[in-house]
Amino acid sequence: MKKPSTKISLALLMLASLFALACVTINVYFPEEKVKDLSEKIEDAVAREAAEAAPATGQPQASLDRPSSFGELAAIAAGNLLRLLPAGEAAAQEVADPGISNPAIRRIIESRAARVGELTRFKSSGAVGENNQALLEARDLQQLPLADRAAAQKLIKAENDDRETMFKEIAAATGADPSTIPQIRTTYAETLRQKAKAGEWIQQPGGEWVKK
Repeated sequence: MKKPSTKISLALLMLASLFALACVTINVYFPEEKVKDLSEKIEDAVAREAAEAAPATGQPQASLDRPSSFGELAAIAAGNLLRLLPAGEAAAQEVADPGISNPAIRRIIESRAARVGELTRFKSSGAVGENNQALLEARDLQQLPLADRAAAQKLIKAENDDRETMFKEIAAATGADPSTIPQIRTTYAETLRQKAKAGEWIQQPGGEWVKK
């Protein structure tokens, strides 16, 4: 009579153990400082390349005329210095930073830099803002001329597509687990809020929109 009771007790013990294991929260490593540092470097590189391209393309020199932060100003200065260096030295400076010299991230930086001029115009008008998920969001396209509304929506989609790919590349570059991409978004959104220019609209972590 004791054997069935023992088996039942063992089964209950095993079930209890499995339940306890299921309740354990798995902590996934998130390299917040690395992500924050890389986000700042990427944004500085986007601003720098946009400023360098502006005189040649005739685009507005918003990033050059009014840097949004000391970091952006330093990045522009660094870009000017690199142009004065011999080609070999300039290349060495670029390769020295493994984050933004990552080929996939480099392509995204170049692609995003090409949109800065137009995006700055739409952001300055208040039609487009930076939301708290590190993506562009149409806020009030009605204030734009009809022809500009379609252009703004197309630009928002292209930019957000690049950013979605960028978050995945940042995870790979920093060793973050893909499951932490939502945290990468919020960390990157903080950088975008800090670097936004006066008069642009940004969404706070709580969801409210404010004009910087």
